[in-house]
Amino acid sequence: MNVSNLYIPHLIKKITLAAAAVFITLFAAAQGDPTDSLPGDPGALTIYKVQNLNFGAFSVGNTGGTVLIQNNGSRTVTGDVVALNMGALYFQAIFDVDGPNGAIVSITNGPDVTLVGSNGGTLLMHIGNSAPSSPFIITVVQPARTAVNIGGTLTAGPPGSNPPGLYSANFYVTFNLE
Repeated sequence: MNVSNLYIPHLIKKITLAAAAVFITLFAAAQGDPTDSLPGDPGALTIYKVQNLNFGAFSVGNTGGTVLIQNNGSRTVTGDVVALNMGALYFQAIFDVDGPNGAIVSITNGPDVTLVGSNGGTLLMHIGNSAPSSPFIITVVQPARTAVNIGGTLTAGPPGSNPPGLYSANFYVTFNLE
């Protein structure tokens, strides 16, 4: 009796079972719950940060005041604050929203944020309104995205509490798919 003849039928069974298992696995992967989405979930929102919010350069007098960046990128100051144009750009935050056409999106601003200075001191920032205003409807078809601009208001006290320097912090906004 030849030993290799006994081994070949056993090997053929293993190969056949392995091929059947591969076929069943591929077939099962192709089947899904009808509520499942395609890869990338076209029904979800994806948010991309395009540009940070920046208040530019300014000088604070004895009593302080505010620097306001509108959601269109314009800047105004109040109180004892002087806007400086020294090459330090100012601009609104911009986010790109990727979502399904016709989706309703609302924006929830996070709390006010304390910016910490490179030479000590702090400034308080309030997150402003968005453009388009919240809630809004996505009117573009993917892969196009909806640009959302957000401004803010920076409150500065007297120079002793806000020495010159670079101030930074993170702020949070939540985009809600309704």
